[in-house]
Amino acid sequence: MILESVASDGMSAALLRETQDFLDSQDTGHPFQFPQWAGSESRVMLVRKDSRICWLGTFGVQKPLGRRFPWLRALNANRGPVCDDVRLWEAAADELTQNMREESFAYLDVLPEWIRQAEGEHPNFANNFEWHSIGKPRSSLRLDLTPTEEEIFANFRKTTRYEVRRAERLGTTVSGVSSDKEIDEFLGVYQRMASQKSFIPNPIDNLRRVIHWLIASESRGTLLTGCVGGIIRGGAIIARSGHRCWYILGANDREGGTAVGHILQWRAILWAKSHGCTEYDFGGYTPGATSGPAWFKEGFGGTVVHLVAPHRRTIERTRYNVFRAISGISSWM
Repeated sequence: MILESVASDGMSAALLRETQDFLDSQDTGHPFQFPQWAGSESRVMLVRKDSRICWLGTFGVQKPLGRRFPWLRALNANRGPVCDDVRLWEAAADELTQNMREESFAYLDVLPEWIRQAEGEHPNFANNFEWHSIGKPRSSLRLDLTPTEEEIFANFRKTTRYEVRRAERLGTTVSGVSSDKEIDEFLGVYQRMASQKSFIPNPIDNLRRVIHWLIASESRGTLLTGCVGGIIRGGAIIARSGHRCWYILGANDREGGTAVGHILQWRAILWAKSHGCTEYDFGGYTPGATSGPAWFKEGFGGTVVHLVAPHRRTIERTRYNVFRAISGISSWM
């Protein structure tokens, strides 16, 4: 098995198309694994079979202890690596760890888009002592898009249908962005919401870059904005991989007196359906919630899926023990 490695920002147009075709062909593909999503200093690792890509991971290169310890490095794949063949996934991961050992990496973190069993962990992790969980299992809501638009809308919660129709009556308009000015207005809403709700926003330059890529790709995704009186009051970033579309990130500004969150989600669902998707994934979800984002998402229906937790594999034991020791000291300071 030969593992190929290439910098994400140094890929040819032909290789980018090839990775895109592969990710679209896998049920476990995810937008975060597209090389265009990754930032600088990321690596794309891939394995071929009969000259075709059969396993792929887009990895961020991390220095978990910062500039003080530049020799301590790790690789991280968010929603990857990707390969629907679980045996091949495991074999390629073993090959990757051998390569990482030769480069003196300390550890490998992965988070594939695998659905875990009703009880217990995914067999690829449960049956392999090399991996250990470093977080909690995840859940999401996935909405079936194969019914008609009317049938999908009819299955929304009554209050959700009301909020969509109310926004329409008040003249709220929803459209995909087409200018830098619109993108910046949305990012302004997002930053204000982060300040009001006291959370750390995603890096704005990275978001701007990803939005530009999505809208330039025509069918890969978009940023939808909701306008009231000609002013952008919210937006939703959505992205597609294969037959599934994900709600990635959203922001709303209630200063205008009209909430645009419900109508934005409805139009995002319609965008996904019109672009050939058969499922819409609402992203992170907390089963049993009676308020907040999870309650909001539940109003649109869907089926709960339980996904694996992030897992870690130690590559170079001595370096990893140094990382753990220093991290433990820092947590007490």
